Amino acid sequence: ENLHVLDYEYYFKLTDAVLNNRMGEVMVTFDEILKKGFDGHNFIIGFGEHLRNLLVSKDQFTVQLLEVSDQLKQRFSDQSKLCEVPFLLNALNYISKCDVNYKSAKNQRLQVEMTLLQINNLTAALSNAEKKKMNS
Repeated sequence: ENLHVLDYEYYFKLTDAVLNNRMGEVMVTFDEILKKGFDGHNFIIGFGEHLRNLLVSKDQFTVQLLEVSDQLKQRFSDQSKLCEVPFLLNALNYISKCDVNYKSAKNQRLQVEMTLLQINNLTAALSNAEKKKMNS
């Protein structure tokens, strides 16, 4: 907190909420982060790094790219097993767009919230697409 760096725990918690389509928890967690004085742009960049680390953790060959402790590597590996690659790629795409548009947005908080809601909706959308495939 003294370094004004957001704890990894927030990103693990937020990812868990998104994966379980708990929109309310996603919104309240982001609000809590803002109330602690963290910048929305730094937060969304950090969330992108978290999702990138999950993507890297999905493959034993690329896990070496993580520059974190072994304990944290294990946490990333465990959470990455809950994430499908299309979810991670789409979420990273939304975050990239948010990053580009953040500075010019008149309502920067809304910019981040919309990105979080779009990411939260990905799990439901991907799940529905899978159900349609199975029923075809």
